Amino acid sequence: MPVPVTHLRVKTRLKRKSSRSGQALIESLGVIILLCFILFGVIQYVMMLTATEVVQYTADASARARAVGFNRFMVYKVNRVASIPNAGLMRTPHRTNIGDGGAWSEYTAGESFNAAIGSSPRSSQYHDIEQYNIPLFLGAEHWGRMWGVLDYEDWDTVSGPLYTGTTGYTVGVVVTQEFPLRMPFVGAFSRDDHIRIRKEARLADHADLYLE
Repeated sequence: MPVPVTHLRVKTRLKRKSSRSGQALIESLGVIILLCFILFGVIQYVMMLTATEVVQYTADASARARAVGFNRFMVYKVNRVASIPNAGLMRTPHRTNIGDGGAWSEYTAGESFNAAIGSSPRSSQYHDIEQYNIPLFLGAEHWGRMWGVLDYEDWDTVSGPLYTGTTGYTVGVVVTQEFPLRMPFVGAFSRDDHIRIRKEARLADHADLYLE
């Protein structure tokens, strides 16, 4: 029995609609992937710009500490504290017991940023840990005691201060960081998993004036 012409037309239209919907799905998927590449690339670029400002601040703080006569050990501790925003996850102390329920909660350095744009001026990490441990870290009398008080997983990517000034005239400090790139699809934009950031600060050497 021959198939009516109207049935053939309906089947043809259904096939065309099916192929078009499949094509639209593939095109939408491609657009979504492209938008993800762009979004993650922009976020990583903004993070790199922020990290550059933090490294510059670290150099400034180190130079300022040296210019007023602090010894190299104290300047190194200032260097560590100033670079905390680029230091990643807190390693020491690893966890703290908070809340009435005794729940364990992990903190990250990034919570400081979330608090800055939220209603609270302080993060729970800073309120519960850092505001107490940073003074203890700065007050450590020798190298071994520091890391038992405060440590972050990316602190080793930040260099200690390199002095470039002329004693009695200027204090120059160079700080570098191998800043890790951790956003998804970063391999599409960079062959390395980090970038090198280098910043320098230079101030007049006022140590003799302050120490008279």
